[in-house]
Amino acid sequence: MFGRGNWAIVGLVKESLEAFKENLEDRALMIAVSQLAASAVTRHSKVDALGINPFSGPRLDEQHAISLDRGQELARYAALDQEARSNTTLPPEILDSEGYSLGVHQFELHSTLPWYGLWTVANQWKDISDLASVKEQHSYAALDRPYKFLQATDKKSVDQEIRGTTAAVRKQFPVLLDFNEGRVYIENSGKKTIYMVTELLRQLGVEIVSVAWIYSQPNWPAEILNRLHAGTQYQNDFQKRADEATRFRPNEIEKLEDKEVESIVANFFSMTELPGELWAGISAPTQIRLHPTSPPIFVKAPTSATTLLGMTTDAHLLSGSITFQERVSYRSKKGEARTFRKDALSLDINDQINLTDVGAAMLRGFDIPAFRKDIQREIRQTKQVPSIEQFWSTWLHQMSNAVRTIEASFREILELGGDEKAGILPTHAPSTDEVLELEIA
Repeated sequence: MFGRGNWAIVGLVKESLEAFKENLEDRALMIAVSQLAASAVTRHSKVDALGINPFSGPRLDEQHAISLDRGQELARYAALDQEARSNTTLPPEILDSEGYSLGVHQFELHSTLPWYGLWTVANQWKDISDLASVKEQHSYAALDRPYKFLQATDKKSVDQEIRGTTAAVRKQFPVLLDFNEGRVYIENSGKKTIYMVTELLRQLGVEIVSVAWIYSQPNWPAEILNRLHAGTQYQNDFQKRADEATRFRPNEIEKLEDKEVESIVANFFSMTELPGELWAGISAPTQIRLHPTSPPIFVKAPTSATTLLGMTTDAHLLSGSITFQERVSYRSKKGEARTFRKDALSLDINDQINLTDVGAAMLRGFDIPAFRKDIQREIRQTKQVPSIEQFWSTWLHQMSNAVRTIEASFREILELGGDEKAGILPTHAPSTDEVLELEIA
């Protein structure tokens, strides 16, 4: 969190807040969904499990570990259904442990707004050794030849004799719940993981709603990119820099005296002023198609994108990274009028912007570049470091604002009417077949 990443957005029913808060006070339930229990399940049952820690304690389960015997007992308890758990008595070592979170106060991010945060931990039982090298070593020692040169029967024998090193591997990521906007933000892009998170939230009483980026134009992500590029400014500067890139090495290209324009041509291949006060720049990596039937070309350098887009009249963008900027004017100490550009937010636009089978809208490559600088500046000015919940709540607040900016900007670029619904909107819930496919996966 607090940097470039991939976020899945799902909706939630605002009215489920009270049930959510009530469940956060349920000791039996919070033990069962805790990372303390999930890690015990993975270690003792050797299966994948998902658990939670409070936002202020990413490794809370390790700070207050329980004994091996109690871990086995906790794993069995977590595997029970709700009715069976209600009839099961846990020993005080587990019940009174501080290794799991209990209570609304452990998840609240704001004193007056219904914002909540938690760490979700995915525990996997995996082979952490390099099995191929283990097989190779065994083949050298036992059969005097590389593994690939063994007969089928010998390969089978080696496979049966060697054993990898397995262990519980954890991957954790933040989850933010905004009951004011009715959205959940999950810093993950894996379909199975997102589905498991929504199921865990349902256990906690949160009613989940499937959502997606919805705009009326067909293939609207590419349409947005190409409309922006069609209206780009600084076209001559982009073309000049692209021509220089064909004749000189990067360190041989002379930088422009105008630092603002130099920053634009060095990092983007398109820069368009939007109807409001924002500018939208497109940068690489990007995919370009030269003809309607030609395969896409993956491009890493902005100068290469400029060159390719000028090769044919049919050349068009399929994907790219958009950075929204503010153009700030100020006067120097000498009284000279100057301008600079401040990156407000950035995200990747492509045909993977929706994960429809899990009902999630994606923010891929999302970042709020000024977030860290603004907070560090505030710390220097006030001589005070914000609390952990303030870091989290500020990020949630700015991310919510960023999503609204993106929704409004896309509407402007696509020239949609004021009455037309567009943006992140509710869709259908995943069907039974879709859920089954995810479980199989």
